[in-house]
Amino acid sequence: MLFFLDLVLSVPFNGILVRYRAASHSKASVEDGSVPPAPTFISMSKRVWRLQGIEGLSRGLMPTIAATMFFTLFWLYGMPKVYLSPSPPLSARVSLNTDVIATLFYTIFIVTVYRAITSPRKLDILHAREALHILFSAHERKKPWVILQIPGLLPALFINFGLYYGIIQPMSTVIMPFYNNFSSLEYALRYVGLVLLALLSTAICAPLEVITTRLALQRNYGGQAFVDDPTAPNDTESAAAILVVQPVPVVSPPVVEVPASETQAQIETAVEPEPLSEKAAHPAEKPVETAPGVAQSVETVPTATPAATNGTDLEHGQVAVDTDDVVVHLRGENEPYLGLVDCAKKIVAEEGWPVLYRMWFLTFLGSFL
Repeated sequence: MLFFLDLVLSVPFNGILVRYRAASHSKASVEDGSVPPAPTFISMSKRVWRLQGIEGLSRGLMPTIAATMFFTLFWLYGMPKVYLSPSPPLSARVSLNTDVIATLFYTIFIVTVYRAITSPRKLDILHAREALHILFSAHERKKPWVILQIPGLLPALFINFGLYYGIIQPMSTVIMPFYNNFSSLEYALRYVGLVLLALLSTAICAPLEVITTRLALQRNYGGQAFVDDPTAPNDTESAAAILVVQPVPVVSPPVVEVPASETQAQIETAVEPEPLSEKAAHPAEKPVETAPGVAQSVETVPTATPAATNGTDLEHGQVAVDTDDVVVHLRGENEPYLGLVDCAKKIVAEEGWPVLYRMWFLTFLGSFL
């Protein structure tokens, strides 16, 4: 019962939180009116409810259940937070090596959950193959471990990891030992020290959580160019074939090569044209001269993979269509973040530094868990 209640409350909350942190509204785009102003957490909640309803609030439910059951069964202590946070699940009750392995698995889960939440398409569990094509690129489906190679994603998680084991946990133990016999004044002072330590960790970890959210949504194409580049290879044909019937290529009749001498002879022996009418003085037609040459075979022009009907591409996510029906405006994959530092710089330059501290108080409260 408690597990069910946790899912009912945490999944909608986490869905809105992920959309809020992932929403990219550059100042230049807001000024020219191409995108609306940046949302608040409340406005994002209303927008999700208005455009997607219960279905939008429940997105990411199945991968969240899988993540919760996985960590409950194999890591025993379960998830330390009530929602799927961008911070890795760390616990002082287990070994350091166990937490390292848990962080690697946790990375796969948050990538899956966050992409399912922000996907413009409704994912059907009964059509798992289609869902995988929407969530992951062809390179990620062939080599799932490359998800861990998304630029900047693991560094962001492991900086959080090192901050916990290197600073927060040791200093928390020094400030407030588990067994203590402090006076009321000393206890209050030590508690203030814990709050200051939590604020310090929040100043570093809150931007890391926003950056982790952005990077988790950025798919790994194996160094290939984005689909918008006309010179880039297109590997979406197999993905679109699942949903879209491929057009039948038109087979042209074979081109018969006729020698130039025979063509000229046929023209000369043709029926002579009738004399021109006096009412219409058209110029005399000259015989067609055929230049000798080798006839070229007809090549079938490759048909581009049709996009999905709802403005999305199975491999490359949301098409750059900016309408009122878009729930969350994500950064285009044709301009990806190149890493942790690059992501932070671009967010500050394009959207402003307060974006890095969206829902910072959740990070602050999580410091005490």
